[in-house]
Amino acid sequence: MDATAHNSEHQVRQRAIDLWEQRGKPVGYDVEFWLQAERELKAEADGNRESANAPSAKSGGGSDGPV
Repeated sequence: MDATAHNSEHQVRQRAIDLWEQRGKPVGYDVEFWLQAERELKAEADGNRESANAPSAKSGGGSDGPV
């Protein structure tokens, strides 16, 4: 297993534990918490990737005066 996969698994595990604890540590929902953690982390990563690829917000034509 490479470092990225290991780190990702560690992140998912930690997020799943956080979710489980927030919900009062119910028994028998480990798979559900794991899958929810994966979904949340993937959505977060997708959002970060989208933000990194977005064009700069600075247009240079604002009304703030000369720079």
